[in-house]
Amino acid sequence: MPKTKLDGKEIEYKVKESKRASKARIDIDINKLRVVVPQKRSLNPEKLLKRNREWVLEKKSKYDSYREQIPDREFKEGSKFPFLGEDYEIVISDKNKSSIEDGKIKISKKKIEKNSIKEEIENLYREEARKRIKEKVEKYTDQLGKDHNKVYIRNQKTKWGSCSGKSNLSFNWMLLMAPKYVLDYVVAHECAHLKERGHSKSFWEKVGNLVPEYKKAINWLKENSPKLVFSPEVPN
Repeated sequence: MPKTKLDGKEIEYKVKESKRASKARIDIDINKLRVVVPQKRSLNPEKLLKRNREWVLEKKSKYDSYREQIPDREFKEGSKFPFLGEDYEIVISDKNKSSIEDGKIKISKKKIEKNSIKEEIENLYREEARKRIKEKVEKYTDQLGKDHNKVYIRNQKTKWGSCSGKSNLSFNWMLLMAPKYVLDYVVAHECAHLKERGHSKSFWEKVGNLVPEYKKAINWLKENSPKLVFSPEVPN
């Protein structure tokens, strides 16, 4: 992996050629720094990084700090794992189906013959997220008097929800680790965007009508978002 020095700091980066890119850009997240360049175009990525060194260093520092706060989870029986803001114990069950109940994440022994405990927990949380989030979407859109299109459950690193121009709603399954009022807020926030695209006073009034604790939820996410990252190696 190539390296460069920015203000005396050694920085590793990747270079990726893209058919879709019309001009070079720099992408940074909690796992990598990448220079994306248009295909078949001669460009010195190191010069681009140095030209944007202040922005690169600021973003990288932010993500490095974020990454340091990500919990070092152990995916094994007896470990604790958050579900709706409470710690649930991971246990291995003789049942054919995994479940979350009675303060425990019950992982089917039969299931982990094919998948790891980590994979099975993710599968279980995705199922729970799909069910719970769709119920909340139906509730909030009914209250707003606004239709939605499709609901997607995503695997993003730090983005908790989005509303597209086609009225598709997307949510991060890792929200199932947050307290219930935080999950309620994120779903309400995106549903409110079906009526108000921006973050106007009217928008926040709609969010507040749906979830009165929304300010508490915003503060919780600001302080605790790294705790919702399932693993530092979450794929794109």
